[in-house]
Amino acid sequence: MSGTEGAAVWVNVTTVSGDEAFTFTGIGTLRRDSRGTHLRYTARNGEGETISSAVHLGMGRAMVDAGAYRLLLDPSRPTAARIGVEGGALELTATTHRVREELVGDTGTIFLHYTLAAGERPLQEMQVELVLRPMEQEP
Repeated sequence: MSGTEGAAVWVNVTTVSGDEAFTFTGIGTLRRDSRGTHLRYTARNGEGETISSAVHLGMGRAMVDAGAYRLLLDPSRPTAARIGVEGGALELTATTHRVREELVGDTGTIFLHYTLAAGERPLQEMQVELVLRPMEQEP
């Protein structure tokens, strides 16, 4: 898989936060270029909630753009994050524990593990696993 058009893929997203796990399934476009791997996807859970996100991986880091927020996940240093909330924005710090990409062609896994904190107070530890399969395979 190469080129600017990208490959259509099935995406299964599992997010674990504390004792809760959330699972979404959908479709996306996976593309690679000289700057890294790019995944844009839209997925839905069993209750009909929809998420859309773009993940850009390169140089051991990940940029997650979910529309309402953008997170730079860099294991070498904490990064600032700003999340839009009703009436303003919440200023956070993201400490990245792991960014891992294990893809062969358009099949494999992307794993992100990070903690969001407000000041010195940890708020939420997140583990996000994105499992990708070619569209030719059943979801």
